[in-house]
Amino acid sequence: MNDLTHIDDRGKARMVDVGDKPTTARTATAEGFVTASPQAFAALRDGAGKGDVLAAARIAGIMAAKRVPDLIPLCHAVALSKAEVVVEPEPERGRFLLRASVRATDRTGVEMEALTAVTVAALTLYDMLKAVDRGMSIENVHLVEKHGGASGSYLRPMQVVPKSPPPAPAAPEPAEAEAPPPPLLDAAARSVEMLFNPAARGGRRRPSTAARHLAARVEPLDAADADLLARLSRDPVGCAYMLGDLDMPYAEQARWFGLRGEQGTLDGVLLVYEGLSVPAVLTSGGGDEVEALLLATHGDLPRQFYAHIRTHHRDAMEPFYDVSGAKEMIRMGLDRARYRPCSDPGGVFPLSHPDTGAIMQLYMHYPDNFFEPAQLDTGLYFGVREGDELASVAGIHVFSERHDIAAIGNIVTHSDHRGRGLASKCVRRLLDALFEKVDHVALNVEVGNEAAIACYRKFGFREHYRFFEGTATAL
Repeated sequence: MNDLTHIDDRGKARMVDVGDKPTTARTATAEGFVTASPQAFAALRDGAGKGDVLAAARIAGIMAAKRVPDLIPLCHAVALSKAEVVVEPEPERGRFLLRASVRATDRTGVEMEALTAVTVAALTLYDMLKAVDRGMSIENVHLVEKHGGASGSYLRPMQVVPKSPPPAPAAPEPAEAEAPPPPLLDAAARSVEMLFNPAARGGRRRPSTAARHLAARVEPLDAADADLLARLSRDPVGCAYMLGDLDMPYAEQARWFGLRGEQGTLDGVLLVYEGLSVPAVLTSGGGDEVEALLLATHGDLPRQFYAHIRTHHRDAMEPFYDVSGAKEMIRMGLDRARYRPCSDPGGVFPLSHPDTGAIMQLYMHYPDNFFEPAQLDTGLYFGVREGDELASVAGIHVFSERHDIAAIGNIVTHSDHRGRGLASKCVRRLLDALFEKVDHVALNVEVGNEAAIACYRKFGFREHYRFFEGTATAL
């Protein structure tokens, strides 16, 4: 049997007859990347007209989605009800992300429309920037997901950043040569210029004397270290994300460092999580301990990462990283015994993989989310619809029954439907489900977001601590 629908039994190309197929809702999302030089990003920033360049790429992609039958032989004309293209510069990764979402109610799917939109948007971006960078490349154009039709749904498997392989063992030195110092303990030697040259630190202070003494006690940790679990478990709300990253599959993407006290206990912990497009770094401990951890490890950390910085850790970071753009946040926590169910969860329904397109469409307008489709496997995402549109969503960032903790997030209501209590309904349904499984729930909310803070307080959440969240860039 010939599985290629565009080839007949005699091996000749044909247009598939869709006349007998039912008319159903069809959606597709595709992505691709354009890698570019720092000069291209600089030109975009310094005068190439960022709005015009990105807008031209978006419009070209939308127009291309509508012209697929003219571009690709044997494709049907589809009555599109929606075509949206997003172009997001990612200068820290040297690339642009392009994403197209397409919708139609028709007899055939819209995968080709989404893929064509991404490709033509990428070509337009190249054309607009080629004067400063002809070495740009268009890469990894792929279908993220599709829904509808006889073939049902397709969801591309989640792409996880692979762990770096361990370094090959160094060749043995001749007997008379001095062995090199261990990489961690050599961090101070690698940092001489930063320690003693204020210009290299952008005028910031040098690490404290206490931190320099404590740095010698920093060591890599194994996720199975009992002392690590004991330390984090003392404060499950404050260490919610760290506890979650002890579990698979997150543990495969985590590197841990600890500072041992004189009694052998862990006095400070640093986590590097590498499973996101931009790595994340979290810290736990006193100010001197965290500063010592950074002094001993910053040569091995990414030059840029997403930082979660406790207020008393900010000074510890500043000798090494620029965190001036970080925003002030509040960690809130709630235990099962203090939970006050409120708001009517009527109309809220659990979300699953067929809803991925609608979820990503909603989150597209709120880029600070940390949503991965694999999170839907937990059954801990809930939403409300208005008509055929997903209006509000509440879900999780972290969930660990093993460590009795969850962190909720990705709580979004479309701007057209705010002020009606939809987020409260979704959060109520989510908390009801979580407190059947764990005793502690954490969340992060930006200082000044009084509406959200008031919503969470209704359920019994209390402020746990304040912190700064944002991109840290090595000095």
